[in-house]
Amino acid sequence: MDDLPADVRATLTQLFDEAAAAARERRLETATAALETAATVVENKVPESDAKRRLAHGCGRAIETVEAEPLVAAEYCETMHDLVD
Repeated sequence: MDDLPADVRATLTQLFDEAAAAARERRLETATAALETAATVVENKVPESDAKRRLAHGCGRAIETVEAEPLVAAEYCETMHDLVD
């Protein structure tokens, strides 16, 4: 994602790292909050692209699965981190 501003990239990587760690530790409220914030950043700050659609989809799926399958949500977060980084 070369067209992503550095501050947006830094924010998203931090949020995905925080959400992944929280999900793995079963701190579900923290994970959900970080994912919801990341979804908002993606919606408002990431330029229209296939990557934006993938990130939006990943955020949505992670939010949907974090309570029932926190480890799956953590994997979504790590994949999105890799996409952004």
